[in-house]
Amino acid sequence: MIRPLIGMELRGMRIYKTFLFVNLLLMPLALLFMMIMDSTSRTPEDISYLVSGFIVVSLVSSFLGTLTSRVSNVFEPSVLELYSTLPPRISTVVFAQFLTYSLLVLPQVLIGLAVIVYYQGAGRINIFLLILALLITFSELGTLAVSIGAKIGNPYKAMAVTGILPWLLVVFSPAYYRSSFPALYLNPVTYLLSCIRSAIGLQSVSSIPWLVSAGLTGIFLLFALRSLRSGYMLEKPF
Repeated sequence: MIRPLIGMELRGMRIYKTFLFVNLLLMPLALLFMMIMDSTSRTPEDISYLVSGFIVVSLVSSFLGTLTSRVSNVFEPSVLELYSTLPPRISTVVFAQFLTYSLLVLPQVLIGLAVIVYYQGAGRINIFLLILALLITFSELGTLAVSIGAKIGNPYKAMAVTGILPWLLVVFSPAYYRSSFPALYLNPVTYLLSCIRSAIGLQSVSSIPWLVSAGLTGIFLLFALRSLRSGYMLEKPF
């Protein structure tokens, strides 16, 4: 059931292919290109620090925003009415959307990691921790997007949230600058950055960012599951 739903989501996005290409690939890669243009004046560690920030920022900007908008569209009454005539449950539809957009943003993540390997080398990278950090990042941002999108249930209202929330999460995090200001640790993105940077050898491994990120993922997952169970249309509980 998941594979046909992913295919349906991809076919439905054909009319937005230019927008998605620009938003999910062209703009992030243009930002990455500008970041490394002046690489001769930076050390490999500085470049890896910036690119690791780019990876998380691009996911916050594109993955979180796009998935929130799509989930909010699914929870519109007219769209729920349509899905009430189809066999898949609404939770399965949303999970397929999560997988679809995870695959669409994966190239920019892999390109960012390739840049890090090129400048820093692969010797300092802990592959297991890196995979775990990426899984936590996708899961945390994905469950947050589902929670917000399902709660709003309107793509036009969601645009207001996706316009300011990624900006706040990015600006108030040490994505592109080094800082230990205590207020930054109120931002969940700060902990995701710490997980990824410890996995690629830019800082020592500490259990606190991993535990906080895993805990926040669990909390967002509970909210997401609660929101998914709140959709009713034509007396068919989703």
